[in-house]
Amino acid sequence: MTDEFRQNNGLNNNLIIRDYMLQSLQPIERIRAAYPSLIFEPIINRLIHVEIPQGEEDAFERLKNQEAFLTIPALYGLYATEEALVQTNIAMFHNYPFASLTGNGVIIGFVDTGIEYTNKLFQHADHTTRIIRIWDQTLPGNSPSGYTYGTEYTAEAINQALISENPYEIVPTQDDVGHGTFLAGVAAGDDKTGTGEYRGGAPEALIAMVKLRPAKAYLKEYYFIEVDDDAYEENDFLTGVNYLVQMATEFQMPLIICIGMGDNAGAHDGSTIVEQYLDQISLIKNIVVVVAAGNEANSGHHFSGTLTEGAMQDIEISVSQEEVRGFIAYLWTNITDKVAVSIRSPIGQVIERVPVIPQEVTSYTFGLETTRITINYNYPNIQNGLQNTIIRFEKPTPGVWSVTVYGQEVTNGHYHMWLQRNEFITEETMFLRAEILMTIAIPSTAEYVMTVGAYDYIDQSIYVGSGRGPTVNYIAKPELIAPGVNVKGPLLGGGYTTYTGTSIAAAITASAATLLMEWAVIQGNLQNMNTRIARGIFIRGATRRRGIEYPNPIEGYGRLDLRSAIASL
Repeated sequence: MTDEFRQNNGLNNNLIIRDYMLQSLQPIERIRAAYPSLIFEPIINRLIHVEIPQGEEDAFERLKNQEAFLTIPALYGLYATEEALVQTNIAMFHNYPFASLTGNGVIIGFVDTGIEYTNKLFQHADHTTRIIRIWDQTLPGNSPSGYTYGTEYTAEAINQALISENPYEIVPTQDDVGHGTFLAGVAAGDDKTGTGEYRGGAPEALIAMVKLRPAKAYLKEYYFIEVDDDAYEENDFLTGVNYLVQMATEFQMPLIICIGMGDNAGAHDGSTIVEQYLDQISLIKNIVVVVAAGNEANSGHHFSGTLTEGAMQDIEISVSQEEVRGFIAYLWTNITDKVAVSIRSPIGQVIERVPVIPQEVTSYTFGLETTRITINYNYPNIQNGLQNTIIRFEKPTPGVWSVTVYGQEVTNGHYHMWLQRNEFITEETMFLRAEILMTIAIPSTAEYVMTVGAYDYIDQSIYVGSGRGPTVNYIAKPELIAPGVNVKGPLLGGGYTTYTGTSIAAAITASAATLLMEWAVIQGNLQNMNTRIARGIFIRGATRRRGIEYPNPIEGYGRLDLRSAIASL
């Protein structure tokens, strides 16, 4: 159950044949005792990560028969200037004559790709670090208390590394992608060398980073994701968020959590484990959760329709010639409805209507094509009771595929289908009649988190990919939009670059939330603060344009404005 357990038993990620998330009321010690050959790691209360080593399938079958609530982890991908801070009235508070706000006394936490801790933007003027914790999930060694993998680095260890000739020999954690470093720089970077070269939104805030370990190879294969592509398991993501919450409790400091990743694998109604957990912590005092809306609006990855009982509808999917591995489509119906599906290939071969049998998984091959289709009637879904039909297209023939949906038992009739997110499938694979609404990504669909879309602060136009609401249950999302196009931030190895995406807008909004937290809690102006309160403050203070109805699916309640938000109190 620990790194030592793995070593003693010769286990590594390549020998883990399957991962699940288990929801159970039993104590983890009792489950471990009952199934000693399986690996159990706590995530949060009543939620456990289960790993099944090679050769232990029988033990897993016994566990599955005893514990019904097992789910396969979804995989999350990444949603990746001074003027941006001026536009949102953040920069004005850095040198405000009455009471400046710089993030002093507040932690900004990230669950991302790691951080380049040697970058001067994350150091005090005396060259000591502003990073109080790094939990690198990828490096074995000294795991944090209560966790069983990865290595935790304290500020003391990082400072020791910074004064050495070879820092990475002492603290070997690195950001190999650059996404986490960029977000941290936008939200909290500051060049304190005196040149004034760069300053983020909360230049005095402390920083905490969880570097996620990459998804296991077999899960990437299941989701048709290339081995080298950036994808992360939701169990590791959840554990990382929980680590940040516990760390803030340890330090007795306010915490802003910035989330710049997500996926389409869910009903988009707040019912996944991750969404429910984020909604739970939205109540915790002195913690604010900010989530990127995703970059899916123009991807063509959402389709919606309405059926009557006995009727049928065709959903056409244009599949790129570059989609050589495959892709997955997720079909969701209303709780009162049941639908069946059939499939037609681009050359006219047909899988006839497949009967709906709860939890039935059926695979089909074509005589004239290499494609393999797997249809999983995940019904009823354990999180929300809905029918979720998962359709895997393995080695799909390029061209237009047709999924026919049949209204078997219909009361409401509304249904939705999502393809996998950008970067998990090629840009050319999309629905021919796509819907641009309800394209915000999970977990930004959680009801009470602060969901942020993006706009271009130069010409004030909406970022074309910015995820649009509402949620499937018609909760207004996003709450806000913030600058997210061509925003400047740190480049790995030194220097600067520009990124575009809603994760950048989330980092800017997280910095605004940090200054709000400093004003409210550290300076004593409003002692009770949490995500729900901060969300309401930013909604009231958002800049709204004349002639536009608010909230709307694109801008939510308007554009981020820290000055107006504080003035609204």
